[in-house]
Amino acid sequence: MVFKPIKPNPHNLSFTSIFHRCKSMKEFKQSHTQLIIRGLTHPPPSLRPVISFSALNPSGDINYALLLLFQSSTPPAIFLLNTVIRGLARSSFTDSLSSSLLVFRHMAELNLAPNNFTFTFLFQACSNSGAFELGQQFHSRVIKNFFGMDVFVSNSVIQLYSVCGKLDDARRVFDESIKLDVVSWNSMINGYVKYGDISEALNMFKEMPERNDVSWNSILGGLVKYGCLDDAYRVFVEMPQRNLVSWVVMISGYAQNGQPKEALALFREMQSLAQEPNSAILVSVLSACSQLGALDHGSWVHSYIKKKHMRMDSILSTALIDMYAKCGSIELAMQVFSSSREKDVSAYTAAISGLAMNGRSNKALQLFEQMKGEGISPDSISYIAVLCACSHVGCVEKGFEYFASMSDVHGIRPELDHYACMVDLLGRAGLLEQAESFITSMPITPDNVIWGALLGACRVHGNAEIGQRVGNLLLKSDQYHDGRYILLSNIYAESMKEKDSEEVRKTMRRRKIKRVPGCSLIEMNGVVHEFSAGDRSHEKVGEIYLMWEEIVKEIQNCGYKAETRAVVFDVEEEEKEAIIGYHSEKLAVAFGIIYTKPGSTLRIVKNIRICNDCHSAIKLVSKVFNRKIVVRDRKIFHHFEDGFCSCMDYW
Repeated sequence: MVFKPIKPNPHNLSFTSIFHRCKSMKEFKQSHTQLIIRGLTHPPPSLRPVISFSALNPSGDINYALLLLFQSSTPPAIFLLNTVIRGLARSSFTDSLSSSLLVFRHMAELNLAPNNFTFTFLFQACSNSGAFELGQQFHSRVIKNFFGMDVFVSNSVIQLYSVCGKLDDARRVFDESIKLDVVSWNSMINGYVKYGDISEALNMFKEMPERNDVSWNSILGGLVKYGCLDDAYRVFVEMPQRNLVSWVVMISGYAQNGQPKEALALFREMQSLAQEPNSAILVSVLSACSQLGALDHGSWVHSYIKKKHMRMDSILSTALIDMYAKCGSIELAMQVFSSSREKDVSAYTAAISGLAMNGRSNKALQLFEQMKGEGISPDSISYIAVLCACSHVGCVEKGFEYFASMSDVHGIRPELDHYACMVDLLGRAGLLEQAESFITSMPITPDNVIWGALLGACRVHGNAEIGQRVGNLLLKSDQYHDGRYILLSNIYAESMKEKDSEEVRKTMRRRKIKRVPGCSLIEMNGVVHEFSAGDRSHEKVGEIYLMWEEIVKEIQNCGYKAETRAVVFDVEEEEKEAIIGYHSEKLAVAFGIIYTKPGSTLRIVKNIRICNDCHSAIKLVSKVFNRKIVVRDRKIFHHFEDGFCSCMDYW
């Protein structure tokens, strides 16, 4: 529709009514232009709708409001000046605070006295810019000139001090305020949450005379942010009405804090209440599925997205790629990647990482080059992904080329994670001396993760000399990490140094360090089953153990012999075989063979590195029982098929 400027009647002009008919910034400017062209003067009150729209409407033009204000031939009313300051306080305008001060000075030049609204909006502008000292000066002026500290002014002051971390000052204003409302309480709670005093935030929340959605979601978000998930869930349960924000906070909180089962359980509860999830919730659910290896759940989410015709933006597609890759279905991950219209650096990184961890490092390297060819610059996370790909396939020289290009080509300073990748790259290749030399020459202090990567490589390659040196260093600097003791003990055990191995175990017991038990997850018909080593808690325990015994008999006919070198207990060989015979992934495999159709794929997620014995056994199981078995351990995916593993025994 073409806008036709309104023609005012010179005998009975009503500029205000003319402007009130305008519905867009374009129409306002066109009408105003016509008035100027026709030489029609208009008083400042008639500009009220133009300035209000320009300053306060999201589609307005704050610069235009300033222009009208300062070029007016007659002084504008205090209302219009306040309106512009308010608009500046609410806007993302770069110079909003300095422009607010210009309007405030213009007010003084016109001999107009500021009122409570003026200072309310000025405090808001200071809050948005973090201008504590300036806001403090305005606060002093309010007190000095005996302005009534109405609830709007006091709320703005509380908000200013809270945002700037001056919580004692904010609390003093709060306690001295004659009248408080829900905004006053929310400002204090948000301040305590922002600066980490979650206990005081929760106390204030409990004392609130009334609460709105902002109150509930603020304390909920704060509790989740600081990992107080039990308290958060209690607040969540008490909420009189849960909105979409509260569901997002809780589900994402569980997913981001390593409680994927709880995240999925809450998502199922949300579905039972007929609440429609948004993309933020689905991203968190996909993250939970990734952690659990729950492919069925993740596939359902993908189907839901298609069914509801949800927009597949880069965040959602990246989450899907990551989910499929971490559930061991790299083919589906790459299908999502190929069909994605928005391929940004995050999507490429998820695909590169997924290919690397699923034994397709060469394709990961090709995709990294393709990404650069598309003009997409890799970020620091992309480099972690491509360095891991080099590590998994043993491309030492290529890895060092990429490592150098980080800073030389893309100006990315290597961080500890990148150095850890390089140590892992050298360690996997058996270049242990070079790895140790690389660590000692690092420009930043190596952390325990880096030394731990070298210790793990010493165990894989049986280097007791470097392993002892690094292990003893870690037992001093990282003495509460159970994995350090286990690795060093196993290095000694596999080097036939049983006394040294037992001494490490004694130190572990003396320091009361408990070993994190190995556990494996397998999803069956949408239900995730969990097993630990020697687990007898499952309702089908009898069938599972009998099945594994039958499996062992079958694979022994193909040459399987239990590998017991790392078992250091002073027991007979037969007892050692029993100790390793019921590791969690073996029980999960037995369960899967019982309760899935012949020939179907088994998908298992393990929380620690798969041991040599389980790796050898499952390779043979895949051949004898004609099954594809996908095991995700702490490092990578192992795709077992026809007696071979995708890692090529290099993990």
